[in-house]
Amino acid sequence: MHGLLTALALAGGTETVQQLDTLVLHGRAAAPTLALERVDAATLARDADAQDPAQALARTLSRVPGLYAANRGNDAQDLQLSSRGYGARASFGVRGLRLVADGIPASTPDGQGQLGHWLIADAASLEVLRGPFSALYGSASGGVIALQSRWPTQDRTQASLTLGSFGLRQASVSVDRLPADGQALSVTAQATHRDGWRTHSESERRLAQARWQLRTAEQQLLVVAQLQSQPADDPLGLTAEQFAADPRQTAPQADAFNTRKTATQQQLGLRWLRDLTPQLRAQVAGWVGHRAVDQWQSIPLAVQNAPTHPGGVIALRRRFGGVDARANWALAPEQELTLGWAVETQRDARRGYLNQAGDTGALKRDETNRATSSEPYAQWRWTPTPDWELLAGLRASRLRFDSADRYLANGDDSGARSFSGVQPVVGLAWRPAAGQVVRLALGRAAESPTLTELAYRSQGSGFNNELRAQRSRQAELGWEVRGPGRDGQRRLALTAFHAETRDEISVLSSSGGRTVFTNAAQTRRRGLEAAATLPLAPGWQLDLAATRLATRVLATGLPLPGVPATFGSAELRWQGDGLDAALGLQGRARLPADDAGTAAPAGGGLWGFNVGGALTPELRWRLRADNLLNRATAASVIVNEANRRFFEPAAPRGWSVSLSWQPR
Repeated sequence: MHGLLTALALAGGTETVQQLDTLVLHGRAAAPTLALERVDAATLARDADAQDPAQALARTLSRVPGLYAANRGNDAQDLQLSSRGYGARASFGVRGLRLVADGIPASTPDGQGQLGHWLIADAASLEVLRGPFSALYGSASGGVIALQSRWPTQDRTQASLTLGSFGLRQASVSVDRLPADGQALSVTAQATHRDGWRTHSESERRLAQARWQLRTAEQQLLVVAQLQSQPADDPLGLTAEQFAADPRQTAPQADAFNTRKTATQQQLGLRWLRDLTPQLRAQVAGWVGHRAVDQWQSIPLAVQNAPTHPGGVIALRRRFGGVDARANWALAPEQELTLGWAVETQRDARRGYLNQAGDTGALKRDETNRATSSEPYAQWRWTPTPDWELLAGLRASRLRFDSADRYLANGDDSGARSFSGVQPVVGLAWRPAAGQVVRLALGRAAESPTLTELAYRSQGSGFNNELRAQRSRQAELGWEVRGPGRDGQRRLALTAFHAETRDEISVLSSSGGRTVFTNAAQTRRRGLEAAATLPLAPGWQLDLAATRLATRVLATGLPLPGVPATFGSAELRWQGDGLDAALGLQGRARLPADDAGTAAPAGGGLWGFNVGGALTPELRWRLRADNLLNRATAASVIVNEANRRFFEPAAPRGWSVSLSWQPR
């Protein structure tokens, strides 16, 4: 099931999402059964103003309890994301979370995902699902992040320009048109350039997106095309000694090997929904895409010359696609059943070359990796009374991975693995009083290794045939209250969770661009999440999100690396007549960097401020300042980096200003 809105539709919707796009929900409401947080369009727009895309997305996701989002300060890598500790092992990209935009996956069948092509300024909402029900999305132990684009309501043209510290220059243009009744067309393009605040960290990001939508009384259709181009230099991580001496420095190896990365992606998706009868609804989603990545790494030439080494240059060409079809029956006024099947495929043509002081040398690797998944699923919702709801689901998964080696000078490193399993979940929601809900959810989840994690084994070279899927048992108990206050809507949500995982996939070693993964002993996660929206006075509001997370590798008693024990955010907002301002704080505890617990950047908080308003009815502005106290801190860590270059520094104090123009 692709798209968090789909899960909500199957659950009948919730109070939290009654105002969402009716593309899926059809305006129904019932008791919430899911651990769901939603960021609305107004907040997304404020986060995107006067921000480069990576920082804007990190700021948005940090508003969600349970979700740890860190901007690495390095555009050659994606954000560091983890949900309740799942996904923290990723040294690049996103693992352990399912990413979905407009019902179209941004994750491949092997569980890898990228966020670089998302345009949050063009979105109606961003939603995050944590906990047991994430299992209904396949290989997504930690959660689901879903972006929903807006439905244009009028012909509109908008352009914006942003300038900021460290050579930030960003321009974007968006055009909405309503060509006929029930139709909407949106085209958005954005170009971002950063000189970078560390040497050898210059980057560019060019994004384009086109959406055509159709709505009639019986059916809805969405066609979306996305383009991304992103070249970026890679300044690498720093050792603790280098970080203490000068966090703005760049590792010498970055200049010696001209470390850098270029990524391009093209994707086309379609989603069609039709009401066949008043009781039966069908939906089909399909997508195809191509992603190309070229990366130059800092590996000593003597190491690259070893017969089994794949070289210091990665050249990846990925083709991916899939189909997800489902039918939803209203069996009775209080019952609803959904049956569906998702099939996905991925083909990676991967080559490796020598990196000779930044130049591409001789071929060292040539193979084709494939991943396919076939996953039927079912979900049943029963609402015996307006105050009670039962939601149960089941997803069966079968995944196959294989690698065909064509570079046989060092032996045949071909291999194949298959993974299968069944993930059941069940949830119960109860409304003890108006504006309150108590929910309980239980389930099993599984997460297979990715093709990247299967690429290397600890001895020699070749496919890691010994790596197993990790499997979890999860439980959560939540309480939420919302209602009108004297100065606006108030909300408080608390969730306690517990998860036991066996065969946890973890980093065994990370050196010279090669990360080898293994299965750790059993792990445990326990925690408490809190979120609050508190109107304080007319025009004033305080938003809070906090997480306490205790992780343990049971065999050693040590915490999982890459996961802070405490993290959260707070924002005090003021909305006046034509002017708004906000003061924000993002904080975390110390951040373990390796399994042995020998390195961890200290915890702390980063303050930020933004103010904006209207100069004229057609012209708006926003000024933003980040890291107001100019703290030297690590934004994230590279887990188990063998050279102990764990630390990825956060940017020093910086500013940005944007102007947006929307003619009437």
